[in-house]
Amino acid sequence: MVGEAVPVSLTPVHFIEAIDHFRSKTNLPTNSWSDLMHQAHARAFSVAGATSASLLADFRQALDQAIASGGTLETFRADFDRIVAQHGWSYHGSRNWRSRVIFETNTRMAYSSGRWQQAQRLKATRPYARYVDVHDARTRPEHYAWHDIVLPIDHPWWKTHWPPNGWNCRCHAQSLSERDLKRFGLKVTVDPPEIEMEPREVRAPDGSTEIIWTPKGIDTGFGYNPGDSWMRGVTPPELRQPLPRPKPSSPPLPGQAPSRLDALPRSTSIPHLPPLPSMPLSPVPELPIGLTEENFVRAFLQEFGGQIGQPLVWRDPSGTRTVITDELFRTYDGTFKVTRQGRDEYLLALAAALKDPDEIWLDWFDVAQPGQPTNYILRRRYLRRFDDDKRRGGLVAFEWTPKGWSSVTLASPTSTEQLSRARYGILLYQR
Repeated sequence: MVGEAVPVSLTPVHFIEAIDHFRSKTNLPTNSWSDLMHQAHARAFSVAGATSASLLADFRQALDQAIASGGTLETFRADFDRIVAQHGWSYHGSRNWRSRVIFETNTRMAYSSGRWQQAQRLKATRPYARYVDVHDARTRPEHYAWHDIVLPIDHPWWKTHWPPNGWNCRCHAQSLSERDLKRFGLKVTVDPPEIEMEPREVRAPDGSTEIIWTPKGIDTGFGYNPGDSWMRGVTPPELRQPLPRPKPSSPPLPGQAPSRLDALPRSTSIPHLPPLPSMPLSPVPELPIGLTEENFVRAFLQEFGGQIGQPLVWRDPSGTRTVITDELFRTYDGTFKVTRQGRDEYLLALAAALKDPDEIWLDWFDVAQPGQPTNYILRRRYLRRFDDDKRRGGLVAFEWTPKGWSSVTLASPTSTEQLSRARYGILLYQR
């Protein structure tokens, strides 16, 4: 009938990408907010000081409900009070401050990741991103200056500056089309701000410190793109070939390279892989029936106190934190790849190089393809000598980069020339 009111059913629109980002995380109890840094947060859920698995699980459930249903800070605070009382959790700071930090950090990072995923999906028609701040007196000066910066969605600047860029940061990013640029009177930024890295000292609960290099204007721990890290995964894949030595034009690292190479510490004995049922210690071209490569992965993770399916944070002797998981040894389809190139023979030597290295080196490497602009990444190299009666000793180099990891072994590297192949850059640590 004309003029008759038609009932309308309102169905909430869920932010699927943000929900998927949060629900894909693995619970990881931590003592301090600094236990995890940057990309590690993309795949791990933690609340600083929440060392109990049940406490962490309850916080996760409350935040999941807030992200999925659009809950507010006030509704989360009711859950916060209930969880704290139930577990008798003693936390630092006031109730309002701590609950706000937990709620806003997790929800904003999930929404940020969701926006990045959407922008990547739509970049064929919306190829640009615009930095948007609230533009009021509470906005940080650097963030205020970044307002209306417009760059292609795949520009390197977004790898570190995709908002939020700090505690309680209210900035966000918009994806734009060519029509949007004309409608808003915007132009693509010709000279984006230079990324100036600053050393930030972070103190752990045990009193030790770590230097975290962070872009100027961004709070420590926020200098990464949560959506990009989530889509790529936090554990770097194994590289098919080790990265070559740096080019002469590589930029200098902070600090001074040693003028000469001191002798490596004396070779120390590293045990062979512990015997497994019906598993010979000699090279195994094919695994015996009934056994899987999972046995080898378990042996590697046990060196760090870990196990399959449960990531852990490992702090190396130089203070750098790394997430150790079984994903190190998986291919893109999820299968294990331990026996490739005979790696199973010296798997514990690899673990020892990462866990208790003789030396740790750092250098820049240009990963750009021929004809593309330079794209430098940092590479950490863990060196460890080992004893092996069959090989008369050797050197293991475990290399770690954001692009992937690789391992190299040198049999009896006694000459200076052989050692120099693995010892270049900045010496971060020596036993």
